[in-house]
Amino acid sequence: MHTYAPGPANLARRVKGGSARLRAGDWHDTATRLAWRLVHARSREPFLSPVAPADLPRLHYTAEDGWTAPVPYLPAPPGTRGEPVVLAHALGGTWRDFALEPVGALACRLRDAGHAVYLLTHRGDREARAPADAQPFDLDDIATRDVPAALDAIAAHSGFPRMAFVGHALGGQAAYLALALGAGRRIAALATICSPVRFTPPASATRHARLVATLLPRRWILPAHAVTRLMLPFAAPTRLMDAPRTEGPVARARLRYASGDLHAGVLRQLSRAVAEGHLCDRTGTIDVCAALRPLPSLVMAAAEDTRCTPEQAWPAAERTGAETALVPGGHLDPLTARSVREEVVLRLLAFLEPHRGACEAPSAG
Repeated sequence: MHTYAPGPANLARRVKGGSARLRAGDWHDTATRLAWRLVHARSREPFLSPVAPADLPRLHYTAEDGWTAPVPYLPAPPGTRGEPVVLAHALGGTWRDFALEPVGALACRLRDAGHAVYLLTHRGDREARAPADAQPFDLDDIATRDVPAALDAIAAHSGFPRMAFVGHALGGQAAYLALALGAGRRIAALATICSPVRFTPPASATRHARLVATLLPRRWILPAHAVTRLMLPFAAPTRLMDAPRTEGPVARARLRYASGDLHAGVLRQLSRAVAEGHLCDRTGTIDVCAALRPLPSLVMAAAEDTRCTPEQAWPAAERTGAETALVPGGHLDPLTARSVREEVVLRLLAFLEPHRGACEAPSAG
């Protein structure tokens, strides 16, 4: 049974001076906007980009251990086949990363090309609901419990047994891990954007990563969303986001509307991966990249990315036989900088087109 959230079917709505909902309920936005104007009194640019993500229809899935989460989606245009594409967000992001603008947003462009677009959420998102007996979780749980449960629900909803999967940063890493651990049977084609699988940090960073992996309690939640909202009037958002080509109002809108919280279990596993030098499972015994098999895939990296250099992303392409593409900008520019996003969209569409038929193939296993 599918449940739907209220709201318009279009991807985004304009917010001129704040919507009625925001004026009625979010005094924090008003205070933040005034603080920004005081700090940047000489600036003539708007505080936020003039659009915000709308509510979308959504289906829900339940993982085997009882976690439930929604999957917002954009139905394919009438008259199209609607092969499904799943978009998975990065660490510290949300599904709204793909839906911040009405013109040029990644989800909107894929929908306009005839795909049904599904925006993955998982147990690390604020919209997920934990069972009464929930245990601490990590990236393994997202990859082997949430991803397959979400893809099963999408297959039932779309009528296609397999689908394309597009992951940004952690979203791509979750897909790699699902494939390496045998939980990615419904993925017909994979595109990753700025998703590192190899790490070569300096010795001091490696020591810090080992310390985090050892000491950070797995139950902790770091309220990154609330912190970034408090920092909006004072911080340079493009630096926080590693997005040097993104306009200031868009960067602030991303931090306001699309930032998420950080869960200690996920951070511990990623810290262990940094210490090990490669993306790994929770035990550190499986080198995820080495476990990958050939698959129709595209690996994209950003030339100015400090969080995932091209050299950290390319080894996955060697294992899967992927096409590679280097785009300009930093870590979040492929989603938030209009010029960079346009290049990403064109490369994605060119990659996805010949693999539409693979969504019809019977799923293996």
